[in-house]
Amino acid sequence: MNNYKDRVNFFSEISERVTNTKEFFSTSLLESIVRNFELQNVLISYYDLQGRFLSWIKPDGLHLDCEDHPYRSFQANDSIRHVLFQEAVQDQLTYHNVKPRLYKSTDIIASIDYDNSSYIRFLEENFNAHYSVTLAFGMNAYIQIAFFKSLEEGDFTEDEMLLLEEIYVFIANLYSTFKTYEQKEIISKTKNKIIELGERAFFITDNFSHVLSYNQPAKTYLEDVFDKSITGDLHSDERCHWLSMILPSDEIHQHQTQKKIIKNYVFKIYVHNQCYSNGIIDRYYWITISNISDLNERDIIPENLPLTQSEHKVVQLMYQGLTYNAIASELVISYHTVKKHVQNIYIKCNVNSRHELYNWLDR
Repeated sequence: MNNYKDRVNFFSEISERVTNTKEFFSTSLLESIVRNFELQNVLISYYDLQGRFLSWIKPDGLHLDCEDHPYRSFQANDSIRHVLFQEAVQDQLTYHNVKPRLYKSTDIIASIDYDNSSYIRFLEENFNAHYSVTLAFGMNAYIQIAFFKSLEEGDFTEDEMLLLEEIYVFIANLYSTFKTYEQKEIISKTKNKIIELGERAFFITDNFSHVLSYNQPAKTYLEDVFDKSITGDLHSDERCHWLSMILPSDEIHQHQTQKKIIKNYVFKIYVHNQCYSNGIIDRYYWITISNISDLNERDIIPENLPLTQSEHKVVQLMYQGLTYNAIASELVISYHTVKKHVQNIYIKCNVNSRHELYNWLDR
């Protein structure tokens, strides 16, 4: 299929991409594969974390999803992608995986159905191909490289599969290194922002619940909020499931912040979106932590709000996470008076919930 020199040339070309490119899986990678191996019919496809198609790269360039994209109407019938994605989600596949994940079409589609399957019709119409092997990379397999062969060329041989496994391991290792470099730059820039804000405690995560960086004050606060068992999670590649209590359940935009109060701590959540030309968005969160007892009253609730003195006191206690009954007890007023104050606060601030009130106060 190819000789040792071809492999060396390919590995050398790809290695150079780790530190001098902004996008690892790109047209240049595809061109390098085509240039160095006899398998000329190659496609790189991109998806979001939920498995929705974003774009693909063919030898003639990048094709973003659009109304008349040939893959749009076929995606629901893509049996290879369905199996590939389900297994990636089940295994919690990330960009640090280097174990080969190869999907041969003749292994997935039953032989009795193969020649007449919708998948093969799609290959024949768009790639003049009858056989495929797909390599899955990244979070939830949101990047895949597919190799195609025609009916005349025949199915992939054992030697070809071994070579594709070798290619997978090499690309996966370099992609993991690329992401490590990229994340170091993101962490460095984020720390500069945190320093500018004067925040004391912080940590940084990706959108797969991995803690990428933190400082000692944040660790101390987190252990107080949860327990000391989280310490091990901070030092490992395992997902930190306790992050689900902190990270936003809905999408927040690049220039927005979200605030959560857990016990006596205020968590401010900021988002950084790393965007790529193929449509993929890798999301990172940086979270600062403050102990409410360490904050000045003015730091918590500005004085120039359109509220009465009583409403202002209610907002302060709401911000600390107190229930209506607890607020009533603290201010020595009735529960119904608290409810009335809250209704007036929501009307004046044009919000409908505590969450919206916190966001309004941040703005």
